[in-house]
Amino acid sequence: MFQREAERAAELINTALEALGYGRRALEMRPIPFPGVWGTSTTVCYQIANEQLAEELEAATVGLSKKEAKRLVQERVRERAQAIAEELATWLSTRGDFARVEAVNGYLNIVYDTARFAHEVLRAVLAAGANYGRGAPCGERVMVEYSQPNTHKAFHVGHLRNVCLGNALSRILRFVGFDVLEANYIGDIGLHVIKCLWCYLRFHRGEEPPREQRGRWLGEIYAEADRRLNYRQDVVELLNELVQSDPVFPQAIDRMLKELWRVHKVGEDIAYLLGQIAHGREINPDAFYDEQTIVKFWSIVGRQLEQELAEARVVAEQAPEDKAIQRVRQLEEWYERWRRLAATLDWWPHVPLWEREVRETFQRWERKDPEFLQLWEETRAWSMEEFYRIYDELDVHFDVWFFESEVEEEGRQIVRELLERGIAEISEGLPVVKIDEKLGLEKETYRTLPILRSDGTTLYSTKDLALTKRKFEQYHVDRAIWVVDVRQTLYLQQIFKVMELWGFQQAAKCYHLAYETVMLPSGAMSSRMGNVVLYEDVARQVLERALEIIEEKNPSLPPDTKALVARQVGLGSLKYGMLSRDNNRVIVFDIEEALSFEGHAAPYIQYAHARACRILEKVDALPEGPYALEDLTREEIDLIEQIALFPDEVQRAADEYKPLIIANFVYELAKRFNEFYRVCPVLQAPEPQRSARLAMVAAVRQTLANGLALLGIAAPEVM
Repeated sequence: MFQREAERAAELINTALEALGYGRRALEMRPIPFPGVWGTSTTVCYQIANEQLAEELEAATVGLSKKEAKRLVQERVRERAQAIAEELATWLSTRGDFARVEAVNGYLNIVYDTARFAHEVLRAVLAAGANYGRGAPCGERVMVEYSQPNTHKAFHVGHLRNVCLGNALSRILRFVGFDVLEANYIGDIGLHVIKCLWCYLRFHRGEEPPREQRGRWLGEIYAEADRRLNYRQDVVELLNELVQSDPVFPQAIDRMLKELWRVHKVGEDIAYLLGQIAHGREINPDAFYDEQTIVKFWSIVGRQLEQELAEARVVAEQAPEDKAIQRVRQLEEWYERWRRLAATLDWWPHVPLWEREVRETFQRWERKDPEFLQLWEETRAWSMEEFYRIYDELDVHFDVWFFESEVEEEGRQIVRELLERGIAEISEGLPVVKIDEKLGLEKETYRTLPILRSDGTTLYSTKDLALTKRKFEQYHVDRAIWVVDVRQTLYLQQIFKVMELWGFQQAAKCYHLAYETVMLPSGAMSSRMGNVVLYEDVARQVLERALEIIEEKNPSLPPDTKALVARQVGLGSLKYGMLSRDNNRVIVFDIEEALSFEGHAAPYIQYAHARACRILEKVDALPEGPYALEDLTREEIDLIEQIALFPDEVQRAADEYKPLIIANFVYELAKRFNEFYRVCPVLQAPEPQRSARLAMVAAVRQTLANGLALLGIAAPEVM
């Protein structure tokens, strides 16, 4: 509403400029930066003064030093600007409904009438209701693509950040007037699917978990497949880390290996290991294959780690300094990795065979083997069933579903077209687009994008080009937004530029809403390592804890109401946790923090809404205006000011593609409402103050509900 009021003031200033002979101008209006003062300011008087004095000042500064000339110009312009500002202030003071109009140091300041503006804010909120802050239709269609989970993998809290960002942005854009299509692009084929199905056929054929656990089970199969296929690499990574990072390990292992060589007469494998360790060089996983050697060697590694860990613990107990404690933690992490890898040491000789089998499994997909397709469709449905259940719980609904498996052939056709048109070319056997060269850029910016493998199999880029073409041609979108993690920034810029080279004008309005990853306190999550925090596990814990808190706070609520409120509060806390941090910052996901119901969290905001509802339940009807708003307290002014900001903040969130703006807004509104509630009696206040404060409470309730709705968070009426 501040923006609308500033536009009204600007129009009246332009009327004054015309009347005084200065002519209409594009005015930049800025809020007056004083607490408790509502108003706007403009520098238009300086602009006019500079124009009027240009020739005069040019002549007057001839022969002066740069410093003297600058001082003279500033003095003359300020004097003239002040005179113009006074002239405008006089004209406006007799024609506007402002509290006052001031000429201050060449600036024209317009201060709004506090009572009038406050009444206008409250009237606007109560009249518009759920539409307060909504913009008019802008006639532009935008597609927001988000979530994009892979089938045959687990849905974890990292996916939750994407879903929350995409859904909140879609709600905000729709609210300001865009025609929004929410789209999901399911990764239902690719190497991860092939690995999962290979592992199922090889080790779990015929097994099937309970229906409600099938999606999770597939994720576990995928994690097992990757652990098996990457087993040698994981072993060698630990060895290399020990050799290069541990001060004791290389010498101790060197001694043990020499003993192994002397006693058991094992051959070249040990000689190779000795040489690499002695020189601190990386070990190649394909350089030694003998299973017996690995078993003996791995036992040596474990004994050495056990010994070092025991010694480090003694040192830390005697002198618990940070360095000693960190040493213990590092050795514990290494030993845990050693222990996990030692449990499956029999995998070592089979890895090359498994890798060949995975390639053969991929060929079954490529030639569309009927038996394999049937298995793929069945297991794909297991994952999709889990996704649908999670989306329904989160109140997320998609207008368009894309599937990676459906755009492979379209992608191949696009590659052929790009080659025929000269946009793409064959380079070292690969179809590529040399983007910088095609754009005439001398500095490396977008680089070269491969768009198909040399064997004709598709890449991500092959399918993303087809997908983007569908968005533009089939769905007629004017702009497209991708909610994808920050690691894909360059890749998506490449896709956008290829579409631009292809001639699609919409490519100029493609936008990548990048976000950083969600990590555990112990480090990055990985589906392959199986250390992800699954969404369903977190949601269950949050909902259970929320129910405990609701029962503590309001034990008299009916059981059904308790369950509903606990669900609203629990899911709200999860969503707000993902939206209340800048999307360019890593979230370190801590379950205890996620379960917190105090401070900068959704329950704090939801409770403010419930408190407003509780106050209003005690009156038969909301008093109609006009309200007595002449002598407002500082808390009342701050509260109304925050309410008035809502439409402008919604528009800013849409312009910047930033749901964080709304997350911060509702928190600040809840905080100001709590300050108002603490200082300003409502029901006990005398009339006409009571009616005015009831209107403020109603406006807070509505604005909080609207803001939370834009974040996909419920606004409970009781808590």
